[in-house]
Amino acid sequence: MEILDYGPATGRAIEAYGSKGLTAKAVVRGDELAVTVLRVAAGGEIGRHPAPVNQVMLVSAGSGSVRSGDGEWQPVVAGQAVLWRAGEDHTTRAIEDLTLVVLEMEGLEPLRQPAAGG
Repeated sequence: MEILDYGPATGRAIEAYGSKGLTAKAVVRGDELAVTVLRVAAGGEIGRHPAPVNQVMLVSAGSGSVRSGDGEWQPVVAGQAVLWRAGEDHTTRAIEDLTLVVLEMEGLEPLRQPAAGG
């Protein structure tokens, strides 16, 4: 067993794409999968950029908003996830401090849950 530290003090500041208030900590990298923990301070933003491969962003703490391309801003909160397809431009803003877990993988697809009662 190995314990991996990805606490707030372990991330490095990221300013690419005009990002502000953003830190990132790579947790694992493999031939097919990358997992990164991102933190965005309240009022901060992950600047608009294209997804390199399909990626899912799990909101583990806080609240914010996301958008794809020039689309409408959509609210996100802890307990939700956002999927972006390879090449899709996207942006994330933090209303409250956000903690995000991002998984990147070719062919990554969400599991579709059956409707309640169905």
